[in-house]
Parts: sequence; structure tokens; C-alpha cells
Amino acid sequence: MRDYETTYIIDSSVNEEAVPEIVEKYSKLVSDTGGQVDNIKEWGLRRMAFEINGKEEGFYITMRFHSTPDSAKEIGRQFRIADNIIRGIVVRYD
Repeated sequence: MRDYETTYIIDSSVNEEAVPEIVEKYSKLVSDTGGQVDNIKEWGLRRMAFEINGKEEGFYITMRFHSTPDSAKEIGRQFRIADNIIRGIVVRYD
């Protein structure tokens, strides 16, 4: 098991009440694969430094978790195929 951190941006067109459900989806993905979520920080709606796919704002979320490398790869894969995630990155930290 290793320590990871992920930051992802949820599309601003998503209803604000739906954001906790999306956050729960990714934290549940970690726990379902045998990992443990250590910390989740919701930054709220922020303006991005540059436009991505015509979007200028998004809900920023940072999550630290303890998991296997396969689980971290799966989360990255889920970010790429999700329609409501503008951008996401998973990094290992010490």
C-alpha cells in the first residue's frame, strides 16, 4: 500500500448539490479496492488558470488516500472517461 494524492476538477455545469455525490463516488472507489481515504478537501468553485474544453470554472477537490498502485491507476482511468470531470491527476507522495 502506498500514499497518493489526487486533485480533480468537476465541471461547473454540474449542480452544486451533486458535487458531494461525485466526491463520494471516488472515495468509495478507493475503499472498495481495499484502500483508505485519509483526507478530502473541497475547494469549491474556482476560476481556472486557463480555459479547458471551453470551461473557465470548476469545483476543485483534493483527496489523499492510502491504496494499491492498481487502485490509483483505476481512479486515473475513471477521471479520463467521466463526463463531469474536466481534469484529474493522481500522484504518489511520501
